[in-house]
Amino acid sequence: MTARTLGALQVGALLISASYGTGFLFGSGEYALRFGMAGAVYGVATGLGMIAMAAVAGRLWQAGLSVWDLLGDQCGERVRRLVALLSVVWMAGVLAAQIHGAVAVIRLLGVRAVPAHAAAIALIFAASRVELRAASVVFAGCLAVSAMVLLFALVTSGGVDLYIGSLPAFAQALPSLGVAQTFTIAIGVGLLVCTGADYHQFVLAARGPGAAICGCLLAGVGLLFLAFLPPAVVLSTIAQPGWPGVADPKQVVPQALSLAAKHLAVGAGPTMLGALGVAALGSGGAVLRAMVSALQAAEPRHLSVRPIVPAAIAMAVSATLTASGLPIVDMMVSVNVVYIASVGVSLYGFLRGRHGHKVDETWVIATGFLVASAVFVVSWLGLPIPNRELVSLLAGLACAGVARATLHRRDDHLACPASRR
Repeated sequence: MTARTLGALQVGALLISASYGTGFLFGSGEYALRFGMAGAVYGVATGLGMIAMAAVAGRLWQAGLSVWDLLGDQCGERVRRLVALLSVVWMAGVLAAQIHGAVAVIRLLGVRAVPAHAAAIALIFAASRVELRAASVVFAGCLAVSAMVLLFALVTSGGVDLYIGSLPAFAQALPSLGVAQTFTIAIGVGLLVCTGADYHQFVLAARGPGAAICGCLLAGVGLLFLAFLPPAVVLSTIAQPGWPGVADPKQVVPQALSLAAKHLAVGAGPTMLGALGVAALGSGGAVLRAMVSALQAAEPRHLSVRPIVPAAIAMAVSATLTASGLPIVDMMVSVNVVYIASVGVSLYGFLRGRHGHKVDETWVIATGFLVASAVFVVSWLGLPIPNRELVSLLAGLACAGVARATLHRRDDHLACPASRR
């Protein structure tokens, strides 16, 4: 049973710390190079997702279980294992983002691409084996230092005015991203925030439903303010005459923070890169632990494998994602929509509270997953699919919905003769 002792401020702070990581920082900066202030879209979607989670935070707290545990209790152990296995899909995107972040930092330190990838994968695996409590203090401290340097970089690069005017600039730049992509990111990020067990753990630890709701609202507001910081720093820094440029857009935030740190002390630039690298490794190690736990939860009861096996599988899947060449935000959204398309219809049916005619949700979830994944497979084979993330999401949800309706109709048909006897 989770200890329920956290106040609203503590819940909000923990939710922010769980969201503010390498994907948030590096992904927003990479997008800022392409779309200007619209690069804040990932952070904005995360903040809005936290605010939306406040609508269900009270019910989550009352139940004492995350949404997916509730779904497993309602639909059976097979569904619980399937959802645990599918959670590896979206976590693979998060882990791939940490790999990208570590690689970006290592390459700025002068290492070539292939050795940098190998080193990042090996170091993340090593970080996952470190004792969690002691490691979390170090990793959180590195992120806190990067946040302070981010604010310092905003001031030294003359980006304060840009940050103050970020909201109208965001609205003006958003059309360059496109309506479909904006909608897909909002759903793919925001809805995952509402349903992610990693966020639910803090909601469940609140001392009461009021604290859980207020904590979500505080986190949402805080993340909306933080969302515009990375793009503002990037846009103001690259406008400086001394900007050296980057070989990879994913390096723009660590490069900007490294340059800002050099104003503080000699040798502070490499130290800043080291802190960012350690933060990425720590976040990656934590995600890898969660992926291993999910894979172990999905194992059949009669099967028992050593933890090194699921860890290798999780790392292989995530490393493969990093080879896709997608920007960090697009990569995470791609796997998010596959996960949401898989479980979204079943979750909606559960939340509606109509359990009079149960169906085998395994088939519903499997249909959503296979159809959503097929869209990406067809695209990778060479068929051009515009807005494939949105197509994947809508096609998966639609087919899962059809599967659920068909199973309902079949079950009703089978029940009718029995009811007449």
